[in-house]
Amino acid sequence: MKIENGFDVPLPPAEAWRVLLDIERVAPCLPGAELLETVDPTTYKGRVSVRLGPVAVSFLGTAKLEEIDEAKRSVRVRASGTEQKGRGGAQAVVFFSLAETRPRTSHVHIVTDLTLNGAVAQYGRGAAMIADMAQQMVNRFAETLKVQIEGSEAERAAAAAEARKGVSGFGLFFGALWRAIRRFFGAGPARAGE
Repeated sequence: MKIENGFDVPLPPAEAWRVLLDIERVAPCLPGAELLETVDPTTYKGRVSVRLGPVAVSFLGTAKLEEIDEAKRSVRVRASGTEQKGRGGAQAVVFFSLAETRPRTSHVHIVTDLTLNGAVAQYGRGAAMIADMAQQMVNRFAETLKVQIEGSEAERAAAAAEARKGVSGFGLFFGALWRAIRRFFGAGPARAGE
């Protein structure tokens, strides 16, 4: 399944590029993510936990940065993970590219080719719903990253603590469901933060 989304970073491209490739700095901004090990400068092991209603899903996996192109400010990442309770796995190839959209603002465009298998694949039957959930996760990541870049020390600590809590499946699910209903009834596209 292919998913496209993106977010803005409040930095010019050269600075945003350095920040986004600092995996140890940005990994804690992803809701429910924990960096467990830096294997080498391009390979990382970690855990991502999400709560989908009453079911907590936690993936252990590896991400490898491939094809880093500094001139084009793009990178391809290959990631794979296994659900810790043996309920399946996920594999993804993710392509990130960075471009300036206005002074001191860069846009990160993300294209993900995601494959789920095993029982966890049952959570992903609706491609539009998974895409909506992915965008909400990206939005939360972007909000936390912005606070890490621009916020006070207290704001950064609060944002990091909120990201560590992970993602509530209810909030993501009902937000995605509401957008699907609006699309179905022709209410037009929902705003990214809705």
